[in-house]
Amino acid sequence: MELLKDLHFFRKVPRDLTEATLAGGGLSLVSTFVMAYLFVTNIMQYLASDYATTIVLDRSVDHRLQINFNVTLPRLPCRFASVDVSDVMGTHLLNVSRNVQKLRIDADKVFLGEAEDRPRDLIFAAAETGDRAAAAAREGKHSSVLVKKVDDFRGVVTGNDLVLVNFYAPWCPWSQRLAPVWEEATDQLSHKPYARAVTMAKVDCTSPDTHDLCVKEHVHAFPTVRIYRDRHPHSQENYVGDRTHGSLLAFMEKNLPEGARDDGARPAPFWEQEDIEVHAGGPEGCIVQGALLVNRVPGNFHISAHSTSHSLHMPHLNLTHTVKHLSFGKALAYDQFAALPDEVARTWNPLHGVTFAPRVENVTMEHYLKVVHTSYEPTPRPSTHISTYQYTIHSHQYEDHEAYPAVVFSYDLSPIQVVVRRERESFAAFLTQICAIVGGVFTITGLIDSIIYHGDRMVRRKMEIGKAI
Repeated sequence: MELLKDLHFFRKVPRDLTEATLAGGGLSLVSTFVMAYLFVTNIMQYLASDYATTIVLDRSVDHRLQINFNVTLPRLPCRFASVDVSDVMGTHLLNVSRNVQKLRIDADKVFLGEAEDRPRDLIFAAAETGDRAAAAAREGKHSSVLVKKVDDFRGVVTGNDLVLVNFYAPWCPWSQRLAPVWEEATDQLSHKPYARAVTMAKVDCTSPDTHDLCVKEHVHAFPTVRIYRDRHPHSQENYVGDRTHGSLLAFMEKNLPEGARDDGARPAPFWEQEDIEVHAGGPEGCIVQGALLVNRVPGNFHISAHSTSHSLHMPHLNLTHTVKHLSFGKALAYDQFAALPDEVARTWNPLHGVTFAPRVENVTMEHYLKVVHTSYEPTPRPSTHISTYQYTIHSHQYEDHEAYPAVVFSYDLSPIQVVVRRERESFAAFLTQICAIVGGVFTITGLIDSIIYHGDRMVRRKMEIGKAI
């Protein structure tokens, strides 16, 4: 036992041999508050966690990359919107429809319906049929009404129960192909018993007198065939059926007004007819959304205007767009996204809600995306790891007079991978800091107390010596 006493590092001094001072008591009180503050802050730091970021070569073994997107184009009709994909390996896909959805909207972004994945292939009249129709027209057969002025147009559509109007452009090859068929159908219509109830008209959108009419009717492509019913000057129906005189006549017979039908039956509702597409009656737009699987190489996907049966009017193409969502990798669940660190979450979908508008006509808008693979590891368990992507964005516009304007998203994958780990201080480090706080504060306080105590004694002694002298 005596040996154990000899090992005592903290020998005790009898209380009678110690001296308490007012300054020492105040200093002890201050040191107690300092220790309590440091103790609480260190506990909070121990309970909290921090993020450690490291950079490594990309460890992904996937050969394909998923792109998730939702883009709103308020001035491009869905029937002309095409999603195309290309990359440096030679991949070039047009009008991708798998896992891509197109939603039609009006000028107020009200949902009008879902567009077809791919417009159906139309049947066109054979070339010789068109030649015969053109010859018949030259021989004085009945021809369609040519609308030369805006007032003439209003008189035609309000003066007849059913009117089909062909908005065309003489330079358009599709309009040229439809023209003789249109005239042939008009001539055959004149011999039908219901001829007085139906009128076929045409409008040259390149004419200065009717150009404003085509703009007012929101004609974006040629030829556009509109259907006007019940003497109403406004139309919300496009004819999208086959372009043969037989198809046109069959369509008119199926949509005759009640008084012109032999059986007195009503025509089938327009929403049940596949030859009719309901349009907004004003500017029509499209929401293009979905997911693409692309090669893990530099490339791009773009939304452009395409049609296999129309010539698009480039000055009227407006590709103003709003990016609602654009991310890379597998779609994250809400709880996964909420778990991401703020700096990762901010660059996961940085284009959210951003609108881009062209400065002039016929402009292609390109967004260059630098994509970095990112892994977030909240715990050492692999099941909790989240694999996602971050990207930076640079946008610009340019005029391309050789092609239709487009919205281009060019992407390039970085060869590095960012690994973000959530780390927490170990208990041993926390205990070491607590001991350092207690010991350090006691040591510093003891030094200050010693300086104050001995300084005060020295001053008092000198004062006593001075009085004695």
